[in-house]
This record gives sequence, structure tokens and C-alpha cells, in this order.
Amino acid sequence: MSSLLLILIFYWSWFGGIHPENIPSNLEVNWRMLVDSNQVPDYYIAHIKTPVCEDERCYDIEVLIQFDLLGQFVQLDTLTGKGLTKLDHIPFTSVDYGKLIDLLADEESPLGFFEKEALITNTRHSELDGFTGATIKEVRDIVVDGGLYSCYTLWHLVHNDLRESVMAKTKNLLDRKLIQKMVGFEEERYNYFIINNLEQDQWSEYVEELLELLTFNQGYFLKKAIEKCPSTFLERERVQVFFANEFATLNYFTQVAFLRKLNGIELIPEIRTVLKNELNAVSSLKNQLISELIM
Repeated sequence: MSSLLLILIFYWSWFGGIHPENIPSNLEVNWRMLVDSNQVPDYYIAHIKTPVCEDERCYDIEVLIQFDLLGQFVQLDTLTGKGLTKLDHIPFTSVDYGKLIDLLADEESPLGFFEKEALITNTRHSELDGFTGATIKEVRDIVVDGGLYSCYTLWHLVHNDLRESVMAKTKNLLDRKLIQKMVGFEEERYNYFIINNLEQDQWSEYVEELLELLTFNQGYFLKKAIEKCPSTFLERERVQVFFANEFATLNYFTQVAFLRKLNGIELIPEIRTVLKNELNAVSSLKNQLISELIM
């Protein structure tokens, strides 16, 4: 990560907070947010210090974890002299770190379905990192041998509170440049993040960026975007011209969603002409809605 030529612009700390049962209550996280060459937020790094416990015995692990703008795991790194260890203080190997990174990248890992106490069978105490009994078969092949509880703790940190913390921060940073960057990713999860997190006045403020987003995302996403947008967005002449040009390409359900959203909005001539041309003799909800809008 040190080779990335990005600029540190933000730093905040997060201690404790509300945790699921499998998140340590005395977790300590120090955050850094970095920007790209255009001064637009690029990613976050969390400096994490957390206990890993079995019964009443705990030891600390300390790592750096990189997240993207939506809190998705990107990479893990360790600090000099503070590498992760397995049973009997054996250091993680490069293969172990690779396995841990693959695990942390897996949002659907079986680890998410088990409580810590259910991970081991035939237990007897070990000096470090949990029990020496057999790891249950459901997770045996995906965790580091001898590093079960380190894997379990870090996976739950990455996929619970830390992700939510990142998404909340990114939501507060949404502006024209960041929206442009997200649209450029052409990834569905960023598209939905935008429409689900914009304030009502931002829809009208970032019309061109949003129309670009809608241009390249049809089908169900476009239907959801129409349902999410405020009426003030559809009142804009630029927006109505866009939909006048695109209406015939929309699927039936998206057309119906759009027509419902137009209720009570003053329509420009171009929209009225398009809708009039769409009318036919078929008895349908679409024709009913069009008639109510233009008659």
C-alpha cells in the first residue's frame, strides 16, 4: 500500500460502539482516508487493534486493512514486528496470509453463520489462539490451520461494523466529483449506493451525472432509480427531455414506474407527444396512466 501515490486527507478514530456478539467490545480502530490525484476520496485504511479471545484468555492482534469507498475489503497488511501468529506462537507464513486474504475477500464465507463456540469439536485448551480440538468441517479448509480465531475475528470485523462505518463516511462525502468517479466505475453496487444515499436536493444538483448513470444502466436499476428520485428531479426540463428520448427503449415495468412518478408534474411538450404516440387500444395499466397524464 505504501507504493500507492495517494494523499492522506482525513483521520478519525473509532473505539467500541455497538457490536454484534462476535465483535470484541474493546476493539480499537484508527482510520485514514486517502484521495487520488484529483483530490477525490479513493480508499480507506483501518489500523485495527483487537483482542482474540478463548475463554477468559486474550491476546492482541494488530493489522492494517484497506477498504474501498463502500467498505469492501481490498487488502491486509501487518506492522513491522507485529505479524500474526498461530498455535504455539508460530508466525503466519506467506501462504497463511494468502489464505487469510482470500477469506476476508469472501463476503459469503461460512464463518458468517457460526458462533465462535461452535467452531471446534472435542476441545481441550491450548496456550494460544483457541482450542486444540478439531475445527468443524464446514470451515476447516477456508481458515488458517492454527489461526482459526484470528481468522474468525478479522472476518467478522471486516464484514460488520467496519463496513458500516465506511459507508456512512462515504455517504457524507458525496459531491459532484465523487459521484462522477463512482459512475465511472460502472459497478452495480456503486450505482445503487448513489441512488440510495443522495439527499433530495442532490438529485437536482447533480442532474448531468445522474443522467449519465441512467443512460448506461437500464432494466431493474433504472426502474428503482425512477422510484427513488424526488419529483423535483423529474420536473427539470433536461430530465424530461432525456426520458422523452428514452421512453420507447424502456421495458414495460420501467415505463409504468415512470408514468406513475409523473403524476402531478407539469409535462413539457416533448413528453406529451411521446406519450400520445404510445397510446393504443390495448387495455393496460400503461395506457390508463398515459390517459390520466395527457387527457
